[in-house]
Amino acid sequence: MISNVSRLLLPALLLLEPVTSCRADHPTDSVPARHDYVVIPNATNEVQFRLYTNAAPGASHLWNTFDLLGYGETLLENPAGGELNQGRAAVSSDPSLDSLLVNGRGPELNATNHLTVIERAAGTNWSYVAFDATAGYRDRLTQYHRGVLFVEPDLFVVWDHLVAREPALFKMRLHAPEVIMVDPLWHDLRLELSRAGLRITAPPPRKNPRDWERVESAADQLFPHTATLQLGPTNQLAALDLLTVYAVHRRGERNDFAFRLLETTSAVGARIHRDGLPTLVAFKTAASATNASLMGFGFSGPVGVD
Repeated sequence: MISNVSRLLLPALLLLEPVTSCRADHPTDSVPARHDYVVIPNATNEVQFRLYTNAAPGASHLWNTFDLLGYGETLLENPAGGELNQGRAAVSSDPSLDSLLVNGRGPELNATNHLTVIERAAGTNWSYVAFDATAGYRDRLTQYHRGVLFVEPDLFVVWDHLVAREPALFKMRLHAPEVIMVDPLWHDLRLELSRAGLRITAPPPRKNPRDWERVESAADQLFPHTATLQLGPTNQLAALDLLTVYAVHRRGERNDFAFRLLETTSAVGARIHRDGLPTLVAFKTAASATNASLMGFGFSGPVGVD
């Protein structure tokens, strides 16, 4: 039985102090398959992701998924062990457990399809890492890069960069506690538990909303007290840059947020207001460019924060 925790199957990738042997001086080292997870940013941080990296079909956790913990609360939790094996068998003909669907199908699970660190960067009060997850979707995608920016004290911005072999339909899926709410005005997700809360938002392009919606799923029957939520464009695309913001807060604290997606020919990002204070985050989309800019903010690395 599942009580006040969830099964989060939406991938996000941030590695500040890995529990694997992947080293900062070798940014393209593979994450060893013998390690099932990394802790983000570290095991003592009040807010952290626990990212599962093992792509083997029988791994203890589903590849490229994570748990989210904040301020003494497990906000989101991934199915594991026998529960996960039962789920795989029960939904073998239904992609309910997969986090990213490309043309209605999830990834190919194979022990060689592990995540690979491709970029790291850090600045004042922020850290960033990006992974290459293309191998799991190599039959449909030519590129699948995922980066996560952690902005202290409790903000995570996930950037998904997807390039299809031919125009494809992309859907992100999330399995969350049934007490999670879809906000009727903003259509983002709100979760309040006893010690902490969470807001999940995907800032949309102008006049092209990307709203979370509840969908029926076989996983909801397998894992009681959960709900399946889905987000994605309604049309087929050759490429997609999707930003997802995970904002954690302590129970009872003021948590006013505003989000705006920003795009140029060299970068994609968002202006995020937290209690009226703005933060600009920007991800370089043109890998070959020496410099990138967003709303007049220039940066030379893979990511910038102002």
